[in-house]
Amino acid sequence: MKRRALGSVTGVSLILCATVAALWARSYRGCDALVRPARAGDRACVTSEFGMIVFEWEAATPGAVQPGWEYFPSPLPRRWPVRRGLLGPEAYRGTVRHFVRLPPTVVYGVAAPHWLLFLAAAVMPCVMAVRFGRRRVRSGRLAAGRCGRCGYDLRASAGRCPECGSTADIASGAAATLHAGGDQHMVADVSIGNP
Repeated sequence: MKRRALGSVTGVSLILCATVAALWARSYRGCDALVRPARAGDRACVTSEFGMIVFEWEAATPGAVQPGWEYFPSPLPRRWPVRRGLLGPEAYRGTVRHFVRLPPTVVYGVAAPHWLLFLAAAVMPCVMAVRFGRRRVRSGRLAAGRCGRCGYDLRASAGRCPECGSTADIASGAAATLHAGGDQHMVADVSIGNP
């Protein structure tokens, strides 16, 4: 059960890692935005642009919207006030003006570089890859009649690995040697426990 849950978490983490990498690559060519309006003038937004992912919440627009045309300059491509430091995420509070005749709307946000989210999502797949590699090396050593921990040749040893002192892997190594057609005398020594 634990292994299945760990595999599921690793799979989700790998998908998240690939998604962040794709957004990172796209972020220098354009802006991807996901907007969820909560109420009139109140919204949540996730934006990917210029190597940053921005999570933002905008409060309700104060006042009533006036009918008619309005023009005002807007900084492009976006307005989030982030210093773009290299050390990681940054939280901010700012304002945005959607309508000239209304007061500005308060905006809260957190901006994080894509590389930080990519590294965070890649931790679990990397840990599982290292564990898988170690498990394969250990099983290969045991199948060859060597100590699973240090790799010392155990065909002439009995009871304990003379290199690292491991005892749990020796019986497994001796059984692997027996199945491979190894020396019958050595297997008898291991079962008796004589050095």
